[in-house]
Amino acid sequence: MAGEIRLDQSEKMATGGEPELLENLEEKVGYLLTKYQELKRERDELAVGLDMEREKMAQMEMRLEFFSQEREKLKARIDQLLQRLKSIDI
Repeated sequence: MAGEIRLDQSEKMATGGEPELLENLEEKVGYLLTKYQELKRERDELAVGLDMEREKMAQMEMRLEFFSQEREKLKARIDQLLQRLKSIDI
């Protein structure tokens, strides 16, 4: 039969299996999109957490600077008091 195209058994199976392959592909794409969204959400949460930690660190650095300045002031006052005590003749 010259004008007739015949499908052998493997071609029939491939044609019949296309919906299954597409469903499998759709499932995998859906899974990947879900995982992508989860990772994106996790990244955003981590970015927020990182910003909060940076803010805490900046506040702690400011407190450290304040305490360092206060320490220097106290040290100067103690040195002045010691000098005054040394100058008293006992």
